[in-house]
Amino acid sequence: MAPSGMSVALAVAAAVVATHQAVSFVLPSPAASAPALAGAGAAQGGAEKAQGAASGAAWGAAAAAVAFGAHAGLAMAMRGRTARHAEAQTTTTTTYMESAADERLFEQVYLDYATEYLKGPMYHNDLKVQGFLPEYPGDPMFKQGKMTSNVVGNLKTFSSNELAFFAVLFFAIGLYGTLMFWWFDPQFLRADLTGQINPSYVIEALFLPVSFFMHIACYI
Repeated sequence: MAPSGMSVALAVAAAVVATHQAVSFVLPSPAASAPALAGAGAAQGGAEKAQGAASGAAWGAAAAAVAFGAHAGLAMAMRGRTARHAEAQTTTTTTYMESAADERLFEQVYLDYATEYLKGPMYHNDLKVQGFLPEYPGDPMFKQGKMTSNVVGNLKTFSSNELAFFAVLFFAIGLYGTLMFWWFDPQFLRADLTGQINPSYVIEALFLPVSFFMHIACYI
């Protein structure tokens, strides 16, 4: 992993401190050289010259330490940059290929957006009124030349098998009521004799036309 800027700064600081300590250990300090010169009986001018030379040596060592630390930091930075460049070259880029799922998702999102736009007030059309003949946005009556389940209204929530069951059931109830009203229990004859008829036959007979519409809804 490439070193960070904080680690480089810490390495440079550690190199400067180590170099300064090494130079201080090898070269004598000005405080230590003064008693030695005094003991030797050197003149005051010679002592000042020796102290200036020692101070110059200390400054030179400090400059050398700074130069060494700077070079070490630059070397580590270049090494990290080279490592990042090599790592970037190893990563491969793949081109995007649209799949069938992505295409269907785009079509669905576009259809939903267009539907909501047509429902809103920003789109105005004379046919956009409440009723059966105009098609509501998102609920087409015809699609690809065929009727959709939106034609049957609330019955679109039922499946074809459920509508087929109700069609057969209503047909049986309606046929029973019709046969009983006209042939097996004639209600007009009963009305002439008793003045009353069985109303259940009338209600059951009304299921017969309902079964026809259930059959049509099942087919759609």
